[in-house]
Amino acid sequence: MAPPTGPRASRGNRSSQRGSRGGGGIGKRRGPSRTDRDGDVSMDSVNAANQPTGPSTHSTRGNRGSRGGRGSRVSTRLASNVRNHASEDGTARSDKSQFSNKVTLKIHGLNDSKASGNQDGGLRSLLEFLERKSSKGRPVVLGRGVIRGECVWLKVKQADAPLLLRLNGFSYAGASLTIEETNDPIPPQNAQSTTDGPGPNPSETREKLLAVLSSRYNAEQKLLDLSALGADQNLFSLGAFQSKALAEKSFKVLMSLTNTRYDNPVEKEAGIQAVTIANNDIHDVYEVFTLAQTLPHLRRLDLSGNKLEDMSKLAKWRHEFRRLEEMHALGNPLASLPNYSTQMVEWFPSLQVLDGRRVRTPEEAAEAFKSWFPTPLPRLPSNLRDGGNNVASTFIRGFFTTYDQDRVSLARQFYDDDSAFSLRTGAEPVPDTYDNFSRNLETIGVRGSSTQQRLFTGSNLIAELWAQLPATRHPSLDLVDAWQVDCHTFPGLAEPSGQGLAMGLAITVHGRFEEIDPTRQLLGTRQFSRSFILGPSKSGAPHPYRVISDELALQTWVPQQQTPTAAVQAPTVTPAPTTAVAAPPSRAG
Repeated sequence: MAPPTGPRASRGNRSSQRGSRGGGGIGKRRGPSRTDRDGDVSMDSVNAANQPTGPSTHSTRGNRGSRGGRGSRVSTRLASNVRNHASEDGTARSDKSQFSNKVTLKIHGLNDSKASGNQDGGLRSLLEFLERKSSKGRPVVLGRGVIRGECVWLKVKQADAPLLLRLNGFSYAGASLTIEETNDPIPPQNAQSTTDGPGPNPSETREKLLAVLSSRYNAEQKLLDLSALGADQNLFSLGAFQSKALAEKSFKVLMSLTNTRYDNPVEKEAGIQAVTIANNDIHDVYEVFTLAQTLPHLRRLDLSGNKLEDMSKLAKWRHEFRRLEEMHALGNPLASLPNYSTQMVEWFPSLQVLDGRRVRTPEEAAEAFKSWFPTPLPRLPSNLRDGGNNVASTFIRGFFTTYDQDRVSLARQFYDDDSAFSLRTGAEPVPDTYDNFSRNLETIGVRGSSTQQRLFTGSNLIAELWAQLPATRHPSLDLVDAWQVDCHTFPGLAEPSGQGLAMGLAITVHGRFEEIDPTRQLLGTRQFSRSFILGPSKSGAPHPYRVISDELALQTWVPQQQTPTAAVQAPTVTPAPTTAVAAPPSRAG
């Protein structure tokens, strides 16, 4: 995940004057209005005064400073800008219908703000401020915007316009903003602008960027050369590095396109093992943080010839590049610091060569890398405290064998009208055959109707659900390493007859099973955890105990490197005999 974008600018003493509409929102209800940060760092600009100076945290919540930027909305707007690569200045394109659902806003007050001294006139930080304040009920993503004279002109969607007009009178960087809708055309840009006229074809822009990446890749050395990007004529012709606002964004697009060149992370790791981003006028690695997200398994990295002043400018990478073996940072001011070598060795556990000088042996690096990860807890044997009747052992052996072969019969034997079953899958955004039945409250919420609809009660409903689930094959219970089973007594269960309380059993099973994906007909493996509550059966039941509660937790399905075979049979409806066992000990209430 992306790091925090930095603390907001200092909160100086400012006027409590309200805007033309009474200063609603933040300025009115929360005391003195806060200034936004005075801009952002660019790969070709001097660092702003209020950039972060300490190590980054990896939380996107809880750090107030992380709200200072647009977070993931930056990349959303970036993708749109580079894809379209055209101006927002109202210049007619060949297809004018694309502006039919947009309105033009005119914003006054930027020139009076503290951010007006930024290289881009404070435009980027203003857009971040407007996005952040207007994105309350839903995210609002703004276009590029332009500065014309005393005003900022911006084309926005009609649905977003009321949210932005509501910010009229808000205080930004020490100045009051006036936001109004206008029908006037956006004044043309000056002759020096490179964004006049219609933008190039999006697919053409993409192909040009891919060509840049191809020309900078050395297959023999597995090196991606991203040095001196600002001097690249192909990138210059696209306007990718001609302004502060576009420099950082364009680098993110290059990283995104790098991902598309490989089918999977393993192939990408094998294809790119070294990167140089030398001579890019980098003042903080936050500007190129997406490099760590795109290529986390780099072995060699060249940062030389940049403007990293101290270790705080590198701190956001202190938990990244754990397999980095060689780094070069000469030509940066931080390379002359007395704690430079010590800090680099501490932050990068696999680092062996720093600026051409060996700082660790391979053995020391391997030991340091190992120490970064917690020692796993020892695997304890199964613990079955189910009395002398071995109720849990007998139930588990019969249950999973029958579940693979005849689920309908299993539901009739061990479940009744009061039995409850639910399942949940992980929260990963990966399509899953179980998603329609998953009761994962993190996904569907605790108050939604699905919370109750996905709790299946009664043997008939449970059997109908099981019939819709993919066929499975659990390993033999004789394979001790494939299972983890725990069982203990569960007191206080109500007797089915209503006469006092009874003793039951709580059983938790961890394991894995094979499953065929019904859509792709691929064989895969899935880990699971299943929790049962067993209690005395009602009169006339086929067994002396029943399943009161059954909860199934599933992990992500992982395909196997083989074609599906007939080994996994679909559940049938043929009854399978199950050996009756003694009931759990009961206790009168």
